[in-house]
Amino acid sequence: MLATYNDFITQNPNCRKFENDDDMQNVFAFLSQDFIIVQMIDASEAGKPALAPVAVNVEHFFADPNKSHDNSLDDNFTKQAVGLMIKTILEPFGYTVWKQKDLPKSINATKFQSASTYRFDVLAPRSMKIVKRVEEIIS
Repeated sequence: MLATYNDFITQNPNCRKFENDDDMQNVFAFLSQDFIIVQMIDASEAGKPALAPVAVNVEHFFADPNKSHDNSLDDNFTKQAVGLMIKTILEPFGYTVWKQKDLPKSINATKFQSASTYRFDVLAPRSMKIVKRVEEIIS
């Protein structure tokens, strides 16, 4: 089963202040999309921080001038919470935190400087998997 926002709050009691926070729930929902999870796992498999392919998207969410935000990526706790969300989201796939790395300069992130890399742990309990396959197009 995919991780839920409640799983994130339960696993990270220090983030309880975000429990009813619409912004943070929206960030979690964004990060939980299938194609985003695949991007984060692909980055992990390439030895890059899982946040790398989506960091700029998250930054744009918080920088949107058309929305009022209670949280800011100028606050380290909010940035750490985003990282903890990714940890919660990747855990059901058997990915565990490996080490902290600088984000590649090429992604042009301005608020995030570093993030966790993940590796697949064959002994970790899993409830989800990524399936990639080749199929013929029948017209």
